[in-house]
Amino acid sequence: MCQNNNVKTKDYRARGPKPSDPDTRAESVASAVKALERIGAAFSVADVAERAGISRATIYRSPSLRALVGAKGDGPRTVAAADHEKLEQRCQNLKTRASDLRRRLAESEAGWEEMRERALAAEQKLAAAERRVESLSSLARGAAGGALGAVASRLEAEERRRARRILARALHPDLFAQDHATAALATELLKTLNALAE
Repeated sequence: MCQNNNVKTKDYRARGPKPSDPDTRAESVASAVKALERIGAAFSVADVAERAGISRATIYRSPSLRALVGAKGDGPRTVAAADHEKLEQRCQNLKTRASDLRRRLAESEAGWEEMRERALAAEQKLAAAERRVESLSSLARGAAGGALGAVASRLEAEERRRARRILARALHPDLFAQDHATAALATELLKTLNALAE
């Protein structure tokens, strides 16, 4: 028994959304053509379709849409001398601006590098000053404690308090605000004097 394989089957292709309103498509194509003409360079039907948001086939199938594009996009177009001059001037302005921005960026980077070096130098100076203050403080604690203690033991309590007030005025750290090491040493001396005056 023979089977007939020549039976035609119906084509069930999925269909997309229906095209938008023809007037809306015509307006989109016309505005796309105008925009491309303003640029002044050659364009194709594909360029118009892409800018209008429709397919090339839609333009080719519709005589009215194809008429809107016409022969404008079919070949190379010449650019008017005035338009070319404007574009050339704009290009030169952009090149000048880019060069200026590159120069300013290089200056900023150089300034940043200089500030970084200055910050590192300041950190090193601060660390050295802190080491000096620490050594002077320990020296003051040791020397001042022993010598001042010997002298203070020979004084009456009232004499020690009066001497402490006079020395406190002379050694106040605010008097040495410009010299941090001296201010730190004065503070340590005052601590020792306060301990002896009690």
